[in-house]
Amino acid sequence: MTFSQKLKYILSEQNISQAELSRLTGINKSSICQYLSGKNIPSKKRQGVIATAIGMPEDYFGNENFKEPSIPYPKIPRLTLTETAGIMGVSQRALALAIQQGMYSWAQALPGRNKKRPIYFINAITFAKAQGIDLEEYKKCTCEAATPTGA
Repeated sequence: MTFSQKLKYILSEQNISQAELSRLTGINKSSICQYLSGKNIPSKKRQGVIATAIGMPEDYFGNENFKEPSIPYPKIPRLTLTETAGIMGVSQRALALAIQQGMYSWAQALPGRNKKRPIYFINAITFAKAQGIDLEEYKKCTCEAATPTGA
């Protein structure tokens, strides 16, 4: 597989957009686009930066023995703005503004269609660590509370 094919494959499997990859790596969007089209191939160092940013081994792109795995790589777990605001006990609007201002390391506001409305990327794992909570326990509690009793 070529670098371009490997990059397309792993971005698709992890549901990561070009804009998100650009944000994660600090590499501009036009370079990412050229890598995906196969027009340019990044240096080995930059390939390592990209691989590390998406949670792969640094030599992921240089590994010639790459075969598509029979089990896909796990997708990055995400929270919605509504879920996150509920957990934090704040309004969605207040949380959205704080994310847009870059106040949280676990969330990013990415430009949406026509740059009119942002898309919020909230990494569930990083959020849980930063807030010191167990999301599985939290979800169990909210599910139990929502279940009607005496039914």
